[in-house]
Amino acid sequence: MPLIVTSHPPRTDLHYDQPAALGALLRLDAHLGTHHTDRFTEPDGLWDEWVKGVGRLGYPSHSPAEQRRWTGLQCDFANGWTRP
Repeated sequence: MPLIVTSHPPRTDLHYDQPAALGALLRLDAHLGTHHTDRFTEPDGLWDEWVKGVGRLGYPSHSPAEQRRWTGLQCDFANGWTRP
């Protein structure tokens, strides 16, 4: 699921998959030692704009740190089922 980067207004119709996409990108950055998601998560950046947009529609949103944590929990759970 790619993180959708658009100009204003944010793609609020994609409220169901953007948090998972951001969480995955943050996890990859952490594992690879890169900072590719910084351009999305900087203060008042693209993620904040998207959060404001979905917030106006009544959808929940979470911070990048929460998304990274949740993705980590899901990956750890899945990895636990695949290890002998």
